[in-house]
Amino acid sequence: MTSHGVGDGRSGLEPPERSRSPPSTSATSASTAAVDESLKTRAMDEAPIGITIADATQPGMPLVYANAAFERITGYRPEYAIGRNCRFLQGEATRSEPVERMRAAIRNGAATTVEIRNYRRDGELFWNEVTIAPLRDDEGRIVNYVGFQQDVTRRKRAERAAAERAARIERERTAQRRLLERLDGVVVDVTEAVTSASSRGGLEREVVDRIDRTYAGAWFSRYDPRTEEVVVSVAAGTTNGDGDRGRIPVDGTADGDPLAAAAAAALDERFVQTESVADAGDGTTAVAAIPIHYGDATYGVIGVYTRTDSGFASDEHAVLTALGRTVATGINAIESRRTLRGEEAFELGFGLADHPLVDVADVAGCTMRYLGAVSDRDSPSMLFETAADGAAIDVDALRSNGPDGVTVHSVLSTESEGAVIELSVDDPRLQALITEHGAELDAATVDGDTAYVSVAVAREALAQSPVAAVTERFDSAELLVYRRRERRGRTRPEFVAAVERDLTERQRAALVRAYTAGYFEWSRDVDGDDLAASMGVCRSTFHQHLRAAQRKLVGAFVDPDRADAPTAPGDPNQLCSSLTRLTPYM
Repeated sequence: MTSHGVGDGRSGLEPPERSRSPPSTSATSASTAAVDESLKTRAMDEAPIGITIADATQPGMPLVYANAAFERITGYRPEYAIGRNCRFLQGEATRSEPVERMRAAIRNGAATTVEIRNYRRDGELFWNEVTIAPLRDDEGRIVNYVGFQQDVTRRKRAERAAAERAARIERERTAQRRLLERLDGVVVDVTEAVTSASSRGGLEREVVDRIDRTYAGAWFSRYDPRTEEVVVSVAAGTTNGDGDRGRIPVDGTADGDPLAAAAAAALDERFVQTESVADAGDGTTAVAAIPIHYGDATYGVIGVYTRTDSGFASDEHAVLTALGRTVATGINAIESRRTLRGEEAFELGFGLADHPLVDVADVAGCTMRYLGAVSDRDSPSMLFETAADGAAIDVDALRSNGPDGVTVHSVLSTESEGAVIELSVDDPRLQALITEHGAELDAATVDGDTAYVSVAVAREALAQSPVAAVTERFDSAELLVYRRRERRGRTRPEFVAAVERDLTERQRAALVRAYTAGYFEWSRDVDGDDLAASMGVCRSTFHQHLRAAQRKLVGAFVDPDRADAPTAPGDPNQLCSSLTRLTPYM
């Protein structure tokens, strides 16, 4: 054994014969006569590094010398170390490789330096840099081994910290490179899917398929403001079963539902939100909820799943948020193209219990269906067709008992079925709302409890602003319908607007009153005198306005090639009906 707990492996035997060699002449020491042996001994005793000397001629190579620095480094007094092999410094954490290197050096009669884990007397581990070298007698036999010990724990810790930092930086660089490659791939794939899609359904399918190529899986959902939920429309890949959930609440009230909480927060903050997936049987570790917004419109949420142990990196959040905006822009572009081609519109249906017309229907004891609007009076008025259970309309009672802010101008035919009431409403809330948001009133039915109003906007991106405005202006407002619909034929507003430009106010008023009152039916309930009186003109003047309006309308069909002719709807029978669908004055 050496001075540091190693030997030739043959305890009690002399060192190997090959270790006997003539004294080396390659290097010698020198000193002046003034340097005596006592000075050399003092230098060894007070050296700042540990020095030990082992007897190589004795079995186990026990120590015969240890200086004070050895005690400072190891905690063992020299008196304890003398007579023992230095193996007492070793323990469980001591690796065999440096021990074997010292044994090999001893077998070869050579010097060596190793770094070895040793234990101090108090049990503390430390890094010991050990150098051993043979000492020979005059005949070249190895008689001693000198050992030098130096505590290099601080240096080793610094080296390990530097190595760990370098490894961490390299791991981060590798992860960052892979992340950028992955994100670049998904951005390119999704952008390509968005730009090539011709329908919203096709876009949704392509987007989740492209995301599934990069991540574990994905689903696409559409926002339903009626129930404050997102409805999953399509899914691909592994989604922890969430792709089959159908509806996910986003009103912030779903306690204990991390996915719903993430989706609600994403829509509210307009930024990606992530949640860990606990105990997923499919290997997914986290889900990202991507909001899909365009302007004031909320289209829905995309759910993206990953299997990486660390979930989603911080850099991914911003990229996925931008990806959601790209998808929203694509949806808006598809809707805009379909709107320009007149292929679809977006329908909103509201129930309004606090509209003044509800009181009118209650007093009249009937249900009223909106027919159209006329604007030849000082204040614009609306026409409603009535339906009741056998009771005739009491005009006087309607005028005297009706609500404040509602003026009944005329009732054409007082029968319970088919009577036409012309009235004006001072309350501007609904009229202003429709005008502000570029909406079109499709239909309105009013009974003694609720006014059911259906309006249409060009596309979904324009739908959520009027929804918010209606619920703000009417305390009792309830959103009943929120859906996309296909248009049939040419757009009615475009045709009506063109015909309106060709008619005077009186011509249009005469035409609309005659049509809505059934004047063109074979069995008339009203005649020219009734209609003239409703307009405040004589019969001949009424017919003059009516004939002029009829001539212009017929001309729109008979001579459509003239430059100023309006383009009629596909079904000519809808012509007069279309003229009544004008801006309401509710």
